[in-house]
Amino acid sequence: MQLSNQASFNIGDNVYYTLRKNIISLNLKPGEALSIKDISEKLNVSRSPVRDALIKLEKEGLVNIIPQKGTIVSKIDLKRVAEERFLRESLEENTIKLFVSVCKESDIQILRHCIEMQKQSIKDNDYMSFLKYDDNFHSVFFKSTDKNMCWEIIQSMSGHYKRIRLMSLWDKKILSNVVVQHLEVIEKICNGNLQGAVDIIKKHLSKIFMEEAELINKYPEFFKERENTMQLE
Repeated sequence: MQLSNQASFNIGDNVYYTLRKNIISLNLKPGEALSIKDISEKLNVSRSPVRDALIKLEKEGLVNIIPQKGTIVSKIDLKRVAEERFLRESLEENTIKLFVSVCKESDIQILRHCIEMQKQSIKDNDYMSFLKYDDNFHSVFFKSTDKNMCWEIIQSMSGHYKRIRLMSLWDKKILSNVVVQHLEVIEKICNGNLQGAVDIIKKHLSKIFMEEAELINKYPEFFKERENTMQLE
């Protein structure tokens, strides 16, 4: 684990973003114990910014700070995954409606570029890169409609959803389906088919529910105990 080197960030921000990136990328696995002492030594920083970063991550639900015991990376909570997906779907559905009426050819070109980069990521078996270009694809809708704050909210409140998304991408068939759905979205938008574009986005964002059972069976240690999780519809 290496400290992010962002000139615009102070040490505290760099520690926070470094830990957050490692949690979401599953380099720090759900249930893994975190030591302030070890982190500060690995990142070559004092313990204070590490404590502050962990407090911030706890507010996002990405770590659990247990008094007198320590800190662990939070296990994936399917109830929270459902809420985070609901937040994203609600905001993105309305943003897509705006995008169809204002999008330019340059926006479509950016979307197509993201898809080409995703195809390359599949060839390279680079799941994090694929996820990055997936986010870049969807961010176009928000940036082009001047809804940047909405996108920032989605990014800051999607830690559980992002982790299960990354796990689902370990299946190459799922990777290819994502690309196909992205192409379908572009086709609907170019044809002015608003409802068609919205329907595909909803299908695209909700597909994680169909993959959850298999992921739980394969990686049960990554998930919060099911008896503590509400049944998802």
